Amino acid sequence: MRRGVVGIIKVRPSVVLVNEGKVLLMRYLYGETIVWGIPGGGVAEGESLIDTLKRELDEELGVSIEVEQLLCVLETPSAGKIEHTLHCVFSGTVSGGTPAVNPKHTSAISVEWVDAEKLDGKVLYPPINDIAKKAVTGDTVSRSQSRYLGVRKRQWF
Repeated sequence: MRRGVVGIIKVRPSVVLVNEGKVLLMRYLYGETIVWGIPGGGVAEGESLIDTLKRELDEELGVSIEVEQLLCVLETPSAGKIEHTLHCVFSGTVSGGTPAVNPKHTSAISVEWVDAEKLDGKVLYPPINDIAKKAVTGDTVSRSQSRYLGVRKRQWF
């Protein structure tokens, strides 16, 4: 079984890490296009979503994290080589280490703390620019509201 795949939907937890009004993003280059990613990754068999996030961020960025709350759940349909994906997006903080790209575990070209105001207009995966901005300001969805955002299309490069 491939990591993170349940039936025909890939499951991908990710975490919006916030520090001093900024969000930690991973920067990728697809062709000539810059794409930004919320850190996260594929679930290994028998692994919880939280354990996946802790492992992925340790492997890819060399940091330990504290996961706080579920911000949202959304789907992105298949695009190019990317399968239909169920995204479970959490909020969190870095609790140890300094984020740095480990090329053995990610194709990201850099990792950057980005001001919340600069999230608009960025090609972000998953496409949750609005939710990431709200996480910075603390304006998250209350427990009584639905956190399911439905299907959000993503660009393919």
